[in-house]
Amino acid sequence: MKKQFYTVRQAESFASKKIRSGSFNWLQAGAEDNFTRDKNIYDLQKIKIIPKLLNKINKVNISASLFGKKLISPLILSPMGHQTQFHYDGEIETCKAFNKTNRLAFFGTQGRISLEDIRKSNKNSIIGWEIFPFGNTSWIKKEILKAEKLKCLSLCLCLDANVRSHRYQDREIGYDARKYGRRTNPLPPNVNQALNFDWSLINWVKKNSNLPIITKGVITKDDFKEAAKRKVDAIWISNHGGRMLNSGISSVDAIREVKDLKGKKLKIIIDGGIRKGSDILKYLCLGADLVGIGRPAIYGLINSGHLGVKEIFDILDSELKTAMMNGGFKNLDSMNLNRLKI
Repeated sequence: MKKQFYTVRQAESFASKKIRSGSFNWLQAGAEDNFTRDKNIYDLQKIKIIPKLLNKINKVNISASLFGKKLISPLILSPMGHQTQFHYDGEIETCKAFNKTNRLAFFGTQGRISLEDIRKSNKNSIIGWEIFPFGNTSWIKKEILKAEKLKCLSLCLCLDANVRSHRYQDREIGYDARKYGRRTNPLPPNVNQALNFDWSLINWVKKNSNLPIITKGVITKDDFKEAAKRKVDAIWISNHGGRMLNSGISSVDAIREVKDLKGKKLKIIIDGGIRKGSDILKYLCLGADLVGIGRPAIYGLINSGHLGVKEIFDILDSELKTAMMNGGFKNLDSMNLNRLKI
């Protein structure tokens, strides 16, 4: 199949013309006036990479691992909801991009397609299941058992999306994503339940699951300490793509604040503002083990389904390798804060 795009920004431009404007605006929107969304990108751009020359680097290794599973790259898919407004098969189609590769992809309870349907069509994909705490512990337990039965690599608890945010970009045009696209994933029983949980939820989940536990949505030192104290297996630094709270705290701000708190076993995942291979390199130098993308993957989905999603990841992997070779990085272990100028 002939390539439809060669860069993420080209895929974004093409996608904006291939889908209804309301859906595209919904995808792009951040909380309120997009300040935090844009700060994710801006703060990454401000960071400078310090190159090292004549390092005998004619080949680079970008392989990574999580919970004993070897991955072809530190780049993973962040969980995103309402994907059937972009493609009829939504999450099923997105997941096909990873069915024959060792790359981790997250889906969740706010998605349109059920985990059963995703797994049925993608038997070999490495899947993580994200649970929004929009139900009581009995409902959460059912989601845990489902993830275990369908051989998910891990559970991810979304902690930063308690209520629907005000996003000016889609509210001003009256667009409601819930009205578009099909659904096979049942709606959660009580979206208000998230407001009743505290940190003891993490302890409860750990007691009720054999899967590794990831807490997602952490952006402050205090919350990082709380999650680490409960011996979670990974902490996902994220402000939900700037979509939930217009806090002004970027993912760069967050990882710089908590990087010294990371233990030897604790893994850090991060997302927010990645549009280039050099962005991935910067996050890895800041201390992340894995880096997630959201919107760019949907650009690929809009353009050409699972082939477009795969192309986005291939482009970013290639850009990461190129940045490493030109910057004097042999592998992920060679990346550290000393290679950045902030």
